[in-house]
Amino acid sequence: MYLLDTGAQFLDGTTDVTRTVHFGSPSDEQRRCYTRVLQGHVGLAQAIFPCGTPGLMLDTFARAPLWNDGLVYGHGTGHGIGAYLNVHEGPIGIGGGNVPGDIIRSNPRMQAYYLEPIEAGMYVSNEPGFYKDGEWGIRIESDIVSEVVPENDSNEKSSLFPYGRTGNRAFLRFQYMTQVPMCKKLIDISLLNEGEIKWLNEYHKGVLEALTPLLGNDGRALSWLQAETAPL
Repeated sequence: MYLLDTGAQFLDGTTDVTRTVHFGSPSDEQRRCYTRVLQGHVGLAQAIFPCGTPGLMLDTFARAPLWNDGLVYGHGTGHGIGAYLNVHEGPIGIGGGNVPGDIIRSNPRMQAYYLEPIEAGMYVSNEPGFYKDGEWGIRIESDIVSEVVPENDSNEKSSLFPYGRTGNRAFLRFQYMTQVPMCKKLIDISLLNEGEIKWLNEYHKGVLEALTPLLGNDGRALSWLQAETAPL
């Protein structure tokens, strides 16, 4: 099992991306743990929430599938991403679920970081993980941008709010920026629900369409990409 955390500085922005792959035959435990991390990653990517919701509340989307198996990870789930500055940049963060509430209550830095309201246009990471001490680790990290959910958009196949929304705040969702396949060898499809499979298939279809023109005549790379993005 190999975990690669990478990224780059470009003229139009910064990336921070992690994928975990396996070059042998993964164990049942590794596949189950990877799939739980993946479910948390997809859960946060699909989140819809009122504008101004703090990262402390969004953290549960990513941790719940792991908690269901009695698993935890000791780092935050997401951080703001800077451009030409710090890759880890405030004021926002998604996390807090790895520490007890009394510690957050007594720590002004954690309060400021995890209670900062998330507004439209914020660029953050989505990176749940799991680490078996002394043996192997898993993390899936992509970059996402918060955007307002359109209420009456002709491009939408159907309204996300069929009976209208309530309250005086707009709702947000995340635009998923990173175009790197997940490791199919590590996915236990039996653990996924229909919505998660649909999301992964649509995501991989987009990855294939985005990256194929960039590969030129590299047949080996194209064969790998096609295999990793084939529908589940």
